[in-house]
Amino acid sequence: MTRETIELGEYKSVRRTAAPPSAADLRLADQLAGREGEPRLTVRWLSSGDVDITSNSWIGVVHFSQLEIRVVPKLVGGALRVLRMLEYASGVDLLKRLPVDRPLPASGEDLLDLICLLLAEETQVLVRDGLLRGYRSVDEPVEVLRGRLRYRDQYLRRFGQLHPLECHFDEYDSNIPENQLLSAALTAARGRATDPGVRSSIMRLVGLLTDSCEATTTDPTWYERAIRYDRRNARYRPAHELSLLVLRSVAFDDIYDTSSGRVGAFLLDMNVVFEKFITRLVEDALKSTDLSVDRQSRLQAVIRDDTAGRSYAAIRPDLVIRDSTGRSVPVDIKYKLYDTKKVAASDVYQLFMYAYALGAHDTVRRVGLMYPAATPSVGPLLSVKPLAGPTAARITGTGLDILAALDSIATKDVGPLYASIRAAVGDITGD
Repeated sequence: MTRETIELGEYKSVRRTAAPPSAADLRLADQLAGREGEPRLTVRWLSSGDVDITSNSWIGVVHFSQLEIRVVPKLVGGALRVLRMLEYASGVDLLKRLPVDRPLPASGEDLLDLICLLLAEETQVLVRDGLLRGYRSVDEPVEVLRGRLRYRDQYLRRFGQLHPLECHFDEYDSNIPENQLLSAALTAARGRATDPGVRSSIMRLVGLLTDSCEATTTDPTWYERAIRYDRRNARYRPAHELSLLVLRSVAFDDIYDTSSGRVGAFLLDMNVVFEKFITRLVEDALKSTDLSVDRQSRLQAVIRDDTAGRSYAAIRPDLVIRDSTGRSVPVDIKYKLYDTKKVAASDVYQLFMYAYALGAHDTVRRVGLMYPAATPSVGPLLSVKPLAGPTAARITGTGLDILAALDSIATKDVGPLYASIRAAVGDITGD
């Protein structure tokens, strides 16, 4: 069945005539709306026969039974630039195997197929060069004694028997986390890639990896904890970054609808991508200065439960800029259209909390707000002033031209870019 395609950018709303939803469609729309916080995508079927769609910071593709919604990253100039942001933020060359003879990535319009293509290319090279093998602990019954006999399990499970034997031993094979992560990501991408060539490559690789290992989880956090990189597995790093991106972006398990196949979503939060990119950019720009950068500092002693005598909630600014005297200025990074609209009241409250928590009592507390903009800009400049007394805090916003920044990074002409970042930090800190 051919799906109707609707395309829109971030933070946009459209209304179109659409077929009535199936039960699976309604379940997926409910999952996308979420229970707490900002929804990934709001999709409402109206009694008039229309469908109302509102996007936020999440980009990607959502497949309903008779409708396909594509949220494209127009603020940063397309899917290819999103991957360049991730590449710079992670310090890993994700695009080195981008084929020059394939029209799909050249246009950079379909983020999902672009990521799947790069993952398939990286995995193909790993398979060609030979998958890693390693030791893993195994507890299972075997025909002959291997390693150490598990006396307790043998007694409890096979009392009076000498065959099979419950043993603990080390197995040397390719069923290790490095390969399991690739298998989990390719399996998740297999049913979502739309380009026939990409899908065919992924299916072939899934078959190869399934024979070599068994992915026991699709939790990206588990793999991040389990894998540590050294000279032995460093060649896996680009493929792993793409694999983690796939596993984080698969919003929900596919829902099978008997009338029209699978419905599901592949969504990437640009708030996270933008935050990582700007954090790395600020760190690099301030390396030659006396300023230091702390990322995601978790502060638990700010909000306390006096009755229980313990921390009630933690705050976590995206960045904290510190100078040689110890003065701290927090910075929040928002992937929002603040070059064309007012800062949301909830963000003003959050920024003031950061400024008040980290600022010194004998100075005007400062806090910064960084957001994407079509051209570099300073503003808004806000102050929080009590009805009686001096100014309590100053909020300085600065808009960053992401397209120009990516072009400077690509050409390695980063001097002017870093200078502009240092100037923006100076506006925020008041130096």
